[in-house]
Amino acid sequence: MTTKNLSGWLLDTHALLWMLYGDKRLSKSAAQAINGKLPVYHSSASFWEIAIKLSNKGFDFNLTDDWNLIFTEELTRIGIPLLSPGIDDCRLLQELPKHHGDPFDRMLICQAKRLGLGIISADQIIDSYKVARIW
Repeated sequence: MTTKNLSGWLLDTHALLWMLYGDKRLSKSAAQAINGKLPVYHSSASFWEIAIKLSNKGFDFNLTDDWNLIFTEELTRIGIPLLSPGIDDCRLLQELPKHHGDPFDRMLICQAKRLGLGIISADQIIDSYKVARIW
């Protein structure tokens, strides 16, 4: 998919975390998209993913116990709005090919497809869904 007709960008969970933590793993082109002209969004599906990962093995860096409050405040402060999956996203998920097994990425793909967004992600398998991706 071309980036010409995009209405904005949706942050994949790792991109969201690396942006918030100023992690060097965030690519230069991802940072440029975040700071570019198109609006950038985050999804509540990413918060589900963070919570589930923290309840298991966690991440390769520490998150504070009040990460949910801190992230919400910071994302509001920098003007990155929240998108929550809706019924139409869930219906689209039912028909989505199973190129990817990660349920959170699959929901992000559905949200992006429905809203005409690209995804900021290092995950190359997203390309198989004909969704614009930048990294």
